[in-house]
Amino acid sequence: MNGKPPTGALENNPAVIADALRATSLFSAFPEADIEAVTRFCQVRVLEPEEILFREGEACSAVYCLVSGLVKLFVLGPNEHEKALEFVEPGRTFAEAAMFSGQGYPVNAMALEDTRVVAIDAFSLTRLLLQRPDLAWRMLAVMSRRLHFLVEQIRSVSLRNAEQRVAGYLLENYDPEDTTKPVARIPERRSELASILGLTTETLCRVVASFRRQGWIATVDHDIVVAEAHSLKGLLSKPRR
Repeated sequence: MNGKPPTGALENNPAVIADALRATSLFSAFPEADIEAVTRFCQVRVLEPEEILFREGEACSAVYCLVSGLVKLFVLGPNEHEKALEFVEPGRTFAEAAMFSGQGYPVNAMALEDTRVVAIDAFSLTRLLLQRPDLAWRMLAVMSRRLHFLVEQIRSVSLRNAEQRVAGYLLENYDPEDTTKPVARIPERRSELASILGLTTETLCRVVASFRRQGWIATVDHDIVVAEAHSLKGLLSKPRR
């Protein structure tokens, strides 16, 4: 991006905010009238690179929808050592679990580049869900699928070798209906992606370079496009070495 993105048009246009919500899996099943209701308690926030959106333990004031940019979710270990858990890309929502748990945000969230998010007021959203239990069930179904995805990530780290971990990560976001769509973004600090996959930075770079040499993937700037999904799938079927 070139500089801080303007937000006035988005902030003052409920229809554009509604489109952003509708594009997410969390709100995609909401009827149109309910999408419009949610937009009434939304606001847009603009974040600069390395700006903190929320910190672990803070009361959940909002659920977020990422419009543009990139957000890192991470925790702090001993000696303030960062452990990256996930990268949130445009079209995703995050912090829903904190709203339901009532125990505050379980992780920290930081923008890695110029970023825009739609902040959905947690109190107002909770009140809507209490009035409409059917909507709550739809949201819980989406969150349940996400939980299964996280379990698969844990299994991947513990049971797969380096090549299989990277292949699995790429295939999780691969869309066979749109093969030109980037499946992952490599942040400038590749150590963060390596941390998520349980690899060293050197190992991650070696695997990505190997995939690229074999023609299985292509990289454009920080984006990765899968060129041969069948080859990556073949790796996952092989026993761990």
